[in-house]
Amino acid sequence: MNIDKFEMDTAPFEKTLTLRLPSAAMTDEEAAKALSEWNSPLIYAESDKHHFYYDITGRVSLRSQLHKEMTMRDTIALFAAVADALLYGVEKNIDPRYILLDSDLVYVSEETGSLRFICVPAVNSGLSAKPLRSYIRELIVNMQYDDSENLEYIGKIINYINRNKKLNPGDFIDFLDSLEQEEKVAPAMKKSVEASPVIPSPAIPEPEPSPVQTPSPEPEVQPDMIPLESLSEEKESPLNISFETPDEKPKKDEFEIPEIRLDDISQEKAPEPAAPAAFPYMIRKKNGEKVVINKDEFKIGKIPGMADYLLTDNPAVSRMHAIIHKIDGAYYICDNYSTNSTFLNGEQLEAGKNYILLNGVRINFANDEFTYYAD
Repeated sequence: MNIDKFEMDTAPFEKTLTLRLPSAAMTDEEAAKALSEWNSPLIYAESDKHHFYYDITGRVSLRSQLHKEMTMRDTIALFAAVADALLYGVEKNIDPRYILLDSDLVYVSEETGSLRFICVPAVNSGLSAKPLRSYIRELIVNMQYDDSENLEYIGKIINYINRNKKLNPGDFIDFLDSLEQEEKVAPAMKKSVEASPVIPSPAIPEPEPSPVQTPSPEPEVQPDMIPLESLSEEKESPLNISFETPDEKPKKDEFEIPEIRLDDISQEKAPEPAAPAAFPYMIRKKNGEKVVINKDEFKIGKIPGMADYLLTDNPAVSRMHAIIHKIDGAYYICDNYSTNSTFLNGEQLEAGKNYILLNGVRINFANDEFTYYAD
């Protein structure tokens, strides 16, 4: 197992993984340099001639979390994050074999839940690489699922990876996006069909036998046949409307409708509606759009169904670009290892760390500027 080749060093406030390289190993300097970029989903590795050192402080292995029940949304987000790490490697010319798809060496942030991957940028490192297709299969087998949900989506994922012998990370992410949209639409259509009322066909009554009528000496007026002269004799019943209290006697004829003055009506005030809960919000500079931050964990990106606010019209924004957290009544922003960074008042944020949001601060998701207002 790959994990057996690493040593864990746990200090009071620091946790480090150390890999001792075999003598035949050769470091890929270009790939190692790409790891030092702060927005990388791959864990930065410090190195000397014979070792790689990985800081995993504040993180736990993915394997330790697989016993927890996963919803469909959690599952798709996990699979997409794995594929996204490989895509990042492709963009940076990092050999995908350097990225260890191993649940013991994939780490989850205890604070934000983001994933980081161990990457060993070295040839002949003595470690075994696992392709994306094999790793997704392994995850499917070892994960626990929320059985209150319809689990057909798991079968669809299995069928997809079985059809694609060489699983492309980008195509797999597109499939996951479409699958999530499909699963959203299906329950809505089912609910609509169930809600449609079933109108029974009216029963046709059987004909009743005609009663035998005896001749009457004088014709009677039927209830639905009212003589015209009777209408003229009927008088309209008076409309008795009073706006006075029961203790007062009417000063005018009791059948008259008293005059209502506008100033009397204006004295009666309608109850004021309860004030809605105040939420912070952002104003987008590009079009003046108001974005209300109405959740304790508010995600900004371009994955439908996962991001709470979508920026699909900006290619510079990452799939899950940043997260705004409410902590002890205050709001913080955390860059989620985006490709083009997040900025506060022009200052680039370090990925994975929370920064407090103050009223009037400028937030840039890549090159898309917003202004934050506390309420």
